[in-house]
Amino acid sequence: MRIRIALATASALAMSAVVALAATPLPDQTSHGATISGLAKADYASGHDRGAAVSAAASAWGAEVSAAAKANAASAGAAGKAIGAAAAAAGKAKGAAASAAGKAKGTAAAAAGKAKGAAAAAAGQANGSAASATGRATAAAAAAAGEAVGDAASAAGQAHRP
Repeated sequence: MRIRIALATASALAMSAVVALAATPLPDQTSHGATISGLAKADYASGHDRGAAVSAAASAWGAEVSAAAKANAASAGAAGKAIGAAAAAAGKAKGAAASAAGKAKGTAAAAAGKAKGAAAAAAGQANGSAASATGRATAAAAAAAGEAVGDAASAAGQAHRP
C-alpha cells in the first residue's frame, strides 16, 4: 500500500515538473528596451508617425507579455489539478487499504469469537455430562444402600417376631 502512495506522489511531482517545463516563458525583457529605443531614434516624416511606431511596438510587447502570463497561469492551473487528482487517488487508495484491513480484522475477531464460544459450549456439555454421571452414580449408590438398610431392617424385624 505504501508503495502505491509513493508511486502516486512521484507521478504527481513528475507531472507537475513536465507542466512547469512546458509553460510558456515570458519574453526576454532586455530586448524590449533596445527595440523601443531604436524606433524612437529612427527618422520619421512626423512626430505623429514616430509616436505611432513606438506605441505599436509597445502594444505588441504588452500583448506578448499578457499572452505568456495567461499561458503560464493556465499551465499552473493544470499542474494544480494534476497534483490534486494524484493526491485524491492516493487518499482513496489509502482509505481502501485501511478499510480492507479493518474488515479483515473484524472477520478474524468474529471467527475467533465463534471458536471460543463453540469451545465453551463443548466444555459446558462435557462438565454437564460428567456431573450427570456423578449424580447418577451417587443416586444408584444411595438407592442400593437404602435397599440394603431396608432389607436389614426387615430381616431384623422378622427375627424379633414371636
